[in-house]
Amino acid sequence: MKSLSQLDCLVLDIDGVVLDVSRSFRVVICATTQYVATKLFNLEDTGPLLELPEVDLFKMAGGFNSDWDLTNAAVLLVLAKQLHSGATDTAAVRAAAPSWIDFTSDIKRRGGGVVNAEAVILDLLTPHQRRDFANHWNPKLVTQLFQEMYAGDEACPRLYGFSPEHIHGPGHYQEEQVILDRDLLPKSPKLGVVTGRTRNEAELALQVAGLRERIPLSSCITEDDGVRKPDGRTLLMLRDRLDFRYAIYVGDTMDDLRTVHNYRELKGSGKSKIISCIALSGPSGAAHRRLFLEAGAEIVAPDTNSLLQYLGNVLK
Repeated sequence: MKSLSQLDCLVLDIDGVVLDVSRSFRVVICATTQYVATKLFNLEDTGPLLELPEVDLFKMAGGFNSDWDLTNAAVLLVLAKQLHSGATDTAAVRAAAPSWIDFTSDIKRRGGGVVNAEAVILDLLTPHQRRDFANHWNPKLVTQLFQEMYAGDEACPRLYGFSPEHIHGPGHYQEEQVILDRDLLPKSPKLGVVTGRTRNEAELALQVAGLRERIPLSSCITEDDGVRKPDGRTLLMLRDRLDFRYAIYVGDTMDDLRTVHNYRELKGSGKSKIISCIALSGPSGAAHRRLFLEAGAEIVAPDTNSLLQYLGNVLK
């Protein structure tokens, strides 16, 4: 903690660090899963398939920094359970095995991410069911539905370059709340962002948070840069842009922590030191404190602003 006075760069994630997305991205994950099941798979809607706290199971499994991937993984399980059980309504599909916790635990054991989610699913199905699965599975459409629901009629063209075809109305992005107090940001170190958002999504988020003047898009690594967390090259790319020597990366998921760990494994990373900080966010954040510490997080803060207040005292 004493060495934090040497920091010359503060790197932020956006979701869960700058903005509370529990009523936007998290809600859209569940709502898109429900929409696909009832509208595309023709299940009778007798109850929610995926609850908000269960989204965290994917985040803790790793490899789901992209909420598009997470939604597709959730839809994978719904389709597989429908085919395997013959259920005709959402409550029956939810009750069928495997549960969300068993599914995500298996994904975690295999290394995380949507590719391993698909591997888990294929192991559940017979050859005949796999053929039916392939005929119904449309990840591109699932992602489009997610985007339409998140952005709405107004912002979809700006964020994704198309007008909604299936879902109309206001976008859930309007429910996002700023959680970072920009007045607490220290003035001395450089500021950067590493996020799983697209460039347009990141620009919108920084605008909402009032950070566009402090953090230009040139200081942001986004989905459009072609490298995703937890790939350590995201931090390497930012280092090359900002030329820092000692940084702290503030995230809120296992993928954020693994990004720092993976950065340290890269050739040339030794030129700059990056330490990891996890800001606990959401109702389940505190429950994960021990898991983050055991996974190697160097700092686990109650929230982003607590860290910023501390840095404000040591960065004079």
